[in-house]
Amino acid sequence: MLPSFDRTKLRLSNGALMPIVTIGHGRTPVVYIPGAGDGLSTAYDAAWNMAWFFRSRTPRQRLHIISRREDIPGRYDIADHARDYSETLDRLRFGPVVLECNSAGGPIGQLIAAHRPDLVRALVLASTAPRIDARAHEVFTSWLTMVDSGQWAELTWDTTVRTYRSALRAQWAGPLLKPILGALSRPKNPERFKRLLEGLLSVDNSSVLEDISCPTLVFGGTRDPIFASGLQQQMAAAISHARYVGAPGLLHGADLESPAYPAAMNELIAAS
Repeated sequence: MLPSFDRTKLRLSNGALMPIVTIGHGRTPVVYIPGAGDGLSTAYDAAWNMAWFFRSRTPRQRLHIISRREDIPGRYDIADHARDYSETLDRLRFGPVVLECNSAGGPIGQLIAAHRPDLVRALVLASTAPRIDARAHEVFTSWLTMVDSGQWAELTWDTTVRTYRSALRAQWAGPLLKPILGALSRPKNPERFKRLLEGLLSVDNSSVLEDISCPTLVFGGTRDPIFASGLQQQMAAAISHARYVGAPGLLHGADLESPAYPAAMNELIAAS
């Protein structure tokens, strides 16, 4: 059954609108910062999908999925997004939350946890890293090239096979599926996705990891083709109260596919 949800848009002091979807009635407040897919569709627009995907959490958590501001200006970097999220949390008065950050949302969460520890009870860094190394830079620049040339089917297929192990095993189906994907996958605002990616290319939060003091879960697939497992382990080692959990054989969507992820999250919440 699809759980009920609320959705709204909060206007910040800089005029930005932050799309928010709230699901569940549990006691634990969780704020979820999405990955790069947030550039293709905000939580507000994808609320029904979000409610279905997170339905198993609703008895235990009150989950607030917060997208980046609706219109992302040019040259808007991770620090700018972190300020938007910090003001959002201040305005909503949730108290210290479990801050769950997926992929490209990770660097934003790292800055919030380091600079505003009063807002963060525990931090989850899933399939992410503190910096964009050569591998991630190559992936993101290839996606930017696809955006500029309108190759939406290629982009959707590439992100899918990098995320899901089942899709990687079915690469033979790519030629059959790409025409369908091309017809369905073009976003309403391609510039939003482009600016989100551009804001990631020079990210390096390595120096702030030592300032994160809350309990932290670092979770990722051992075969993540975007953020290498070794880079994720280094991140965990640099955070004083971090635990690394690797999902054997899984890719960039390890937190979406592994049953170990919700179990590890529940352990973090219980301990924080």
